[in-house]
This record gives sequence, C-alpha cells and structure tokens, in this order.
Amino acid sequence: MTDQRLVDYSNHSPHSIYRLSPAVKDFLAGAAGGVAGIIAGQPLDVVRVRLQQKAPNAKGLASMWQLIVKQEGMRSLFKGAAYPITTIAMQNAVVFYSYGVGCRWLASKDASRTSTKEPLKLWQVYAAGTFSGLMQTAITTPTELLKIRLQLQTQLPGNPGYVGPIRLLKQVTMREGISGLWRGTAVTLVRDWPSFGVYFAVYEGMQEVLQPGSRASGHISPLALLTAGGLAGAIAWWSVYPLDVIKSRIQASSRAESEYKGWIDCAKTSWREEGRGVFFKGMTATLTRAFIVNAAVFTVYEFLLKLMEKEGSEHQTADASAVSDARH
Repeated sequence: MTDQRLVDYSNHSPHSIYRLSPAVKDFLAGAAGGVAGIIAGQPLDVVRVRLQQKAPNAKGLASMWQLIVKQEGMRSLFKGAAYPITTIAMQNAVVFYSYGVGCRWLASKDASRTSTKEPLKLWQVYAAGTFSGLMQTAITTPTELLKIRLQLQTQLPGNPGYVGPIRLLKQVTMREGISGLWRGTAVTLVRDWPSFGVYFAVYEGMQEVLQPGSRASGHISPLALLTAGGLAGAIAWWSVYPLDVIKSRIQASSRAESEYKGWIDCAKTSWREEGRGVFFKGMTATLTRAFIVNAAVFTVYEFLLKLMEKEGSEHQTADASAVSDARH
C-alpha cells in the first residue's frame, strides 16, 4: 500500500479540496451513517430492551410501545439516546475504518486478483467484517450498558428517583469502579465478532443479487442500496439474537445486584426458568429496527463515500484509487 498519509496537501489549487486517504473517508462516512442510524431506530431500541428483560410488563412490540407512551410519554421512547448519539459517530467510524483496513489488507494479499476493480470474495468480506466487530467492542460495551440502564428506568425526568445520563455514569463508576462500565464485555465480543462478518457479507452479497454487476461497477440504485443495507442489519441481528438477550440482562444491573454469576449462567438460568423462547424475546422489534437503522446507515455511508471520492477524484493518483477500490 502506498500513500498512508491522512491528508495530501500536494498539487492543490485554491479551489480544490485536500485529498483524503481511503481510510479517512471510511472513518468520516461511517461516523455520519452511525448518527443517521441512531435517529432512525432509537424508539424501537427502547422497546427491544424492555421486552428482553425478565417478566416484561407487555408481551409484544405494539403493546410495549403503547404501554411506554401511556405511562411515560413519547419522550420516553428516546431514553438512553444521549450516550449512543455522543459515541455512535466514533463507534461506526471505527467499524467502517476497520472494515476498510481489513478489506484493503486482504486485497493486497490475494494473488488471484486480476484487477484492482475486482470485488473481494464474500469470505474475505466476512473476515474483514469480523475484524471490525472485534475492534469496536471496547466502545460498544460501556455505551450499551449505560443506554440499557437508562432505558429500563420508568421514572420521568424531574421526578424522584430519576437518574440522568451524567448521574448514571457517576453512579456506575463510584459503585462498581471504572471496570463496571465494561460489564458484559465477553458476551458483547462473542455477539459482535461473527455478526459483523455476517453484516458486511450479506450487504455485499445482496447488492449483487439485487443489481448484478453493481459491486464491480460501484453503481447501485437507491432502492437496492436501502434494501441491501436493511437486510444486512436484520440478518446480522437474527444470527446472534439469543446472545443479545443475554447481554441485555447481564448489563441491566451491577455484578453485586445481578442474579446471574456471568453470561453463561444467565443463559442457563434463563432457559431453565423461562424456556427456550426467552432467547427470542423482543425479536420483532429488533429486526424491524435493524432493517430501518441499517438501511439508513449504509445509504448515508455509501452516499458520502461516493461524494468524497467524486470531489477528490481529479487529485487522486491511480494507485490511491486502486486502494480505495479494494474495499468492494
């Protein structure tokens, strides 16, 4: 791989833009896509987390939504949004940056590639995706822990017992230590490592199914892009959903207050007390949310990536373009 600089200041005029490296483009486009996803899916995320808990007050998506709105108001559907909004840009940026790095590294090691325009094989896309899942776990774990605890409280802002985002962060660190923020890291890692591989592999594969030749050409219709992104998110969540239920239960309370000794004990206890159906609680809300969120994420990501590539194309060298093309 040649030019590794983040920004190239050479050969620019007063009317040109600085040439960003492919890695930085992935980072910026991923950050913007993440914010779009949070805005699109937060209400269904609150419903999902409530349904996943032991003995929820409602049994389905519609009934839980109605119960939350009736008892706590519409604003409650956005509980816990503060932490994802403040960190999702970094989280998604890390995901797409790591994915791009993985794709470019695999492309550089593949002697069978006859052209820089040739798309990566789907197993290579999967491998790059698993790498991105591993890399973002350190950010995901504390963010989701704080989000889940905010989403589970039924008190309204201004009422006794309500705990806001900053106060909750202080409580967790004071009572559980800094390490308390990373409670559930193991199960989060086990969930995210394979699911992000599925996520990207399904996305790339569905592009080719919906619009043959689009991976090689880089041109895909907005509808196909939305559909591929939505299906990628839904199938990725479906593939590891039981692990997400376990993770939500583990992170809902501190180690001292939890009835579970760890995530494996949580899985065994939940199965024994509630049956195998426990691992699919809230799935309808989750898959619906996943489709909406990831359709938004990938659409914004691809749009901005193409926009940056278009704006900088007149200043890119052939080799830099080849590195960028290896992402596909």
